[in-house]
Amino acid sequence: MIILGESLLIAKGGERDCYIHPDDETKVIKVLHKEGTHNNQNKLEYSYMKYIKRKGVDLSFVTDCYGYVKTNLGKGLVFDRVLDYDGEPSKSFRYYLANKLIPLKEQEILINELKEYLEKNLILFVDTSLTNIFCPKISEGSYKLIIVDGLGAKRTGMKFVFYKMSKAYTKYKIKRQWEKFMKMYEKDVKRAALGKRPFTRL
Repeated sequence: MIILGESLLIAKGGERDCYIHPDDETKVIKVLHKEGTHNNQNKLEYSYMKYIKRKGVDLSFVTDCYGYVKTNLGKGLVFDRVLDYDGEPSKSFRYYLANKLIPLKEQEILINELKEYLEKNLILFVDTSLTNIFCPKISEGSYKLIIVDGLGAKRTGMKFVFYKMSKAYTKYKIKRQWEKFMKMYEKDVKRAALGKRPFTRL
């Protein structure tokens, strides 16, 4: 059994907490909250990751999933941890945007690369928060975007089945979710331009 504690906690979500793997700092473990109702995001994400991996999809813009482990907090799901080229923990895309650390022209290039990747590989990014996208430095002054959360679906049901069965439906959903993402992005760009960093979560 893997023992997780406060010292390993790196993020708290609405449904899951994320911990550094105590035996491998290049991995994280996502554990469902014990209290409250939830949509079992671990089960959804694991199912979707198995599905796209069976298809042989390129995973270069998403964190890979390595299956379940037993922890003192319940069953956890293991993923890659996003790190910069020098081994430092990567920041979210929203962090870079809020602090105006990457020029808008370069942000546009990074966003277009991610969009093309999702469309080419028919990957559903449904929880399009900018905090679900990390921005690792791949060399000094060079970045890429990596989706760390929010793939597949927000809840089980027939829609989730359709996502995996119909290319036409998948393409439609990708387009709709990307429109939502761009609205969030443009809103955050305006916030950052105010110079007061009115961001509650980075």
